[in-house]
Amino acid sequence: MDTADELSSLLQRRVPEMTFYSPYSFLRNINPETLCRETFIEPLLQSVYPGKATVSAVTTNGQKTYIVWKALPWDSEHFHRRVFRIELVTSDHDNAEAISVALKSFLVKFTERGDYLFITVPCEDLPVLHALSYAGFRMVETRLNYFFPGFIAVEDVKAPVRMAGEEDIPVLREIAMRKRNRFDRVHADPAFTDKEADNYLGTFAAQCVRGFADIVMVPDIPGVKPFGFLAANNPEKIMGVNIAKLVLAAVDNREYRGWLSDLLLGVMYELKKKNTDVLTTITQASNRPAIHVWENAGFVLGFVNHVYSYSAK
Repeated sequence: MDTADELSSLLQRRVPEMTFYSPYSFLRNINPETLCRETFIEPLLQSVYPGKATVSAVTTNGQKTYIVWKALPWDSEHFHRRVFRIELVTSDHDNAEAISVALKSFLVKFTERGDYLFITVPCEDLPVLHALSYAGFRMVETRLNYFFPGFIAVEDVKAPVRMAGEEDIPVLREIAMRKRNRFDRVHADPAFTDKEADNYLGTFAAQCVRGFADIVMVPDIPGVKPFGFLAANNPEKIMGVNIAKLVLAAVDNREYRGWLSDLLLGVMYELKKKNTDVLTTITQASNRPAIHVWENAGFVLGFVNHVYSYSAK
């Protein structure tokens, strides 16, 4: 049995204790184990078997730990350093110290000076969270994952909004850079300077307009350049439920207050026309203004996870 098959067998055995790994674990009407298999394990293995993701197995005193990871070419080119995302750390045991030793061995073998790695871990997986800390990873973000299930009540927005176009890219890029969210992963991580993080978000905003997002909504006030935006993707059918997600937001509210809520209503109405059942979004536990907007609009907390990073020296 090769490493990928070993991982597959282990994941199938561990399904009952890994249900919180599903990014749709908030769908309470669907069996949690089925959700885990179909929305987390199967997509992960579909990435592993063709070689899109790599599996590294490390044995420590007879205990085996598996690390699934992939290179991120776009991020690597943007930051001028190798960037990797660790998709999963799992094991046939719950010994955090052994997992930590495995992680350190992996880092020595596969990383070089300047490399940057990050991983998102559910708050319930304590052995992995402990091991990451022991291995020298740092926690840079605690993410609150919200969902909005109330599309039946969504009505047409009263505020003037429109879809962004290519001509809006310069101003939207500038807004994303200037109205930085100091709590997001790249701004909170000391691995990046503010300039690097700002440029990353500015580029991200531009790419949203160019097609990374399906919807980019901006204010449409005559004679006034857009001073904010909210980007989202169209719904995708997940286990019979049409689920859309918010991608990125930035609003300069110095002169025009309350516009994040107005843009949100505009995006939700657009998504309602596309038969969306649920809308998801992510913010940080430290971002109280965003939490207020989402909860005031009817979003419900679905689950919590932590983002850890490692910079090779």
